[in-house]
Amino acid sequence: MKDISYEILDLMQEYGSDSAGLRRILESQTSPEILMALSPIRENLVEWMDIGKEERVLQLGSGYGALTGALARKAGEVVVVDPRVENLEVNRIRHQDRKNIRYQEGEDADLGGQSFDWVFLIGPETNEAVFGISRAKDNWDKQEEQRITMIEKIRRAAKLTAFGGHMVLAFPNTHSMRVWSGDKPDTEELTVSLSELLAIVDSLKGEKRELYYPLPDYKLPSMIYSDTYPPVKGEIPAMFAAYEKPRHRLFSEDAAYSALCEAGGFAQFANSFLLVWEKGRK
Repeated sequence: MKDISYEILDLMQEYGSDSAGLRRILESQTSPEILMALSPIRENLVEWMDIGKEERVLQLGSGYGALTGALARKAGEVVVVDPRVENLEVNRIRHQDRKNIRYQEGEDADLGGQSFDWVFLIGPETNEAVFGISRAKDNWDKQEEQRITMIEKIRRAAKLTAFGGHMVLAFPNTHSMRVWSGDKPDTEELTVSLSELLAIVDSLKGEKRELYYPLPDYKLPSMIYSDTYPPVKGEIPAMFAAYEKPRHRLFSEDAAYSALCEAGGFAQFANSFLLVWEKGRK
């Protein structure tokens, strides 16, 4: 999605940056980008995680601070790293009452030998990604380049995770039901298939991993299922999420998901993945 940092900064100046101001912004605006940036629903992705009051958290990529506040309420310290100073500024103003957040312009490579109890890599972006079901021959080299980029991002995040700590990843599914139904993937997002994600994480030789499925997706999750507690037929919420942009709907995704739940094939076609990986102890 397009960057709207400066638009949000103007809106916060007009309406305020506290919870009441953000609510007024959401009520006054209709763009999906604003919803994605400011909706409190975003916090559902991490609100349930058992992050200790003394633990250090690293957030790789600021976004617009959608998750930072929830992490700061839980952790002893949250470090947010992003190369885009305007995104950090939105985050800083939004959470200016939180004294345990540190903002750093740059990349993960700038963190040196630091380690963190929790490392979050949520929806990493690329400006050149070409992903989706159709892997046309002339796009193969670029797709492979982006796959390498994704693997490197995950490995660097794992390296920054302390022994016994956790790395949290959220990615759109390359083969999601949404894409099969006619959605055109966001070319600025890195996507991954279920088999690719598990292969990458298993190569890290961590202590254990747990896979979750935010519904309708990781961006605005209303429910979060897991392999231990998978969705069953008739239980999942409406899956036709069209808040980002108008899109085709070639068939009923709800009906298809119900059939997959009954057949035990939901995971392969989930719209997105949330994976929690525990690093082995030294």
